[in-house]
Amino acid sequence: MRQKVGSNNSSTPAQQNTRSRFKKLADLFRALSIPIRKGLMPQGSVSAYNRFIQQNFYNTSADALGVASVDYTKLVLSGGNVEPLSRVAAVLDPALGKVKVSYFDNSNGNSALDTDAVKAVVINKATGRVVAAADEETGRGDGSIELEDDTLVGVQPADLMVLAFAYRADGSDASATTQVQVA
Repeated sequence: MRQKVGSNNSSTPAQQNTRSRFKKLADLFRALSIPIRKGLMPQGSVSAYNRFIQQNFYNTSADALGVASVDYTKLVLSGGNVEPLSRVAAVLDPALGKVKVSYFDNSNGNSALDTDAVKAVVINKATGRVVAAADEETGRGDGSIELEDDTLVGVQPADLMVLAFAYRADGSDASATTQVQVA
């Protein structure tokens, strides 16, 4: 009466690929948890972590050896009904290890309030390391944020990506993520 059932070995290449992509996103979430929690508020029973994984799984890939990578130009840290930042630009001063992120004050009193806070992070695309994050609250009306970190000294601008978004001061909503290559 017994039949041998195929093994339930979860080591197929497709499963290894999926696991490595999930692990890469989980590691990235840990590095970016504070900005993500401000940008991807829980919706119903879906946590910020689950929203991050859902929105970014297709922005990852894994090679035949199971080494996962992320397309940082499509990475999503936030989402909501707040007006996104406009005219975002980022410039690196490699000698000082400072990235200046500037943006246009597009406050309109409705979907973009001048009291909206702005969060920006710099990610090294070559290593996947979050090399700087703004700890202080900066407003939409301020027009710029300076991110400084010793690990930015001597880095090539082509290796850096800035991800920025606006969110309500009370934490109730956020804008879509704006991704900008550092110049």
